[in-house]
Amino acid sequence: MTSAIGWYGPLIDLSNAALHVGDFVQLLVLVHRSTPVQYKLSNGGEVIRTDIQVGDNTRPFFSVSLWQKQMASVAVAGDIVLLQNVKITKFGGTVEARTVQCSMLQCLIHPHESLFSKGVDDLIANCRVGITTKEKLRKVIEWVQKAGSTLCNIDLHSYQEKRHFSRNWKVVEERKSWECVSLSEVSCLTNSCKAVFHASVGEIFLPCIQIALGDSEKEKMFLSRRLYRTGDDSLADDLICTGCQLCGSPLNLECRSMFEQNAIPLYCSKSSNRLHAVSLIYRPFMLYVWDESKYLPLLVRNKAAEVLFGNIKAERVYLCYRGQNNDWNPNPKDVHKDNHFCAIVSNHPKAASGFQGSGSSYADKSLERTEIHCCDKKINFYSIWLIFLKLLLQQGKNSPLKFEVTVNASLDRENGRFEMVSMSMPCFRAK
Repeated sequence: MTSAIGWYGPLIDLSNAALHVGDFVQLLVLVHRSTPVQYKLSNGGEVIRTDIQVGDNTRPFFSVSLWQKQMASVAVAGDIVLLQNVKITKFGGTVEARTVQCSMLQCLIHPHESLFSKGVDDLIANCRVGITTKEKLRKVIEWVQKAGSTLCNIDLHSYQEKRHFSRNWKVVEERKSWECVSLSEVSCLTNSCKAVFHASVGEIFLPCIQIALGDSEKEKMFLSRRLYRTGDDSLADDLICTGCQLCGSPLNLECRSMFEQNAIPLYCSKSSNRLHAVSLIYRPFMLYVWDESKYLPLLVRNKAAEVLFGNIKAERVYLCYRGQNNDWNPNPKDVHKDNHFCAIVSNHPKAASGFQGSGSSYADKSLERTEIHCCDKKINFYSIWLIFLKLLLQQGKNSPLKFEVTVNASLDRENGRFEMVSMSMPCFRAK
């Protein structure tokens, strides 16, 4: 297709996006869903990025990242929009588009109900666009009308209401966990409980509580981008910190995130003696999951993160990461072998009650990170861990996983209302 005057690139079909990596293009697409990624503080919150799932007559699903708040507010699920001057990017094997300062979004068909109540000619007649754009618009409208089920969000809320109000007069007994058929049903839970559902992984988000963040710092909070960025080898440093293995609370004050308190928690809520088991842990993060109906942010702490990353402990990852980057050679006298690993704690602070680690109690305001060395060079758990991250974040290619979460009705979604407990691969019987 030829480019229009004033555009920085051609109007393309989504099926040809891979041919334009690194270029500016125009996209005329249907919006399937809109997923804002945000974090909230006590004094308010900020939407960092909005991911929209779009499609056209050549490719049903394609991801676009919107970095402008005003643009994200216009991207409504079910509408047909024209994305102008967006850049095609590639992370690993995933091709997607992202907006920049010169990008614009124009809604062509709204509301989405008109797609099925009006004819193609009537819909196109109301759009003030060029001939080439009208030709593409006609194709997209015909595709939507032919495959109307792509508007998956229609009547979901009425379906959920019918399901909840279809109970008989008897009092429903409290369940240990709710088997939910969709994320829409999970999001409608108003009581604290456990929920089980299937969903696909979309993003891992590591929020930071710095007041002023530049564009580069904001992008570092999204792990899917950093996995394929040349020269970015600090994922282990950002995701792993000193903390309690049992409750997953970070016990150092540097590089704090929104889930870490201003002061180190004195007691462990998961320990029978209230003492922290100090070690290297995965820092709390948000796991964004999605299905055909909705997206949902899950708070993930250390134990759940281990399950998510193939039962690989943070100590093992950091062990191999530091050994790979610094080529450390520990003194054999200082090495205590435990399976394939050993831990060497350097710069021990003064002992204090309330903290314990590796058989001895130690804590301080200047709690130092435990330095771990690898004793078996045959297994590189850091590389294996990176592979798990890439497999989890293959957007559009990953299969649904089975999640179990705890629902804390007193919290909002971005502050840990849904906390991941476990994850497993669903079993499918062959026909």
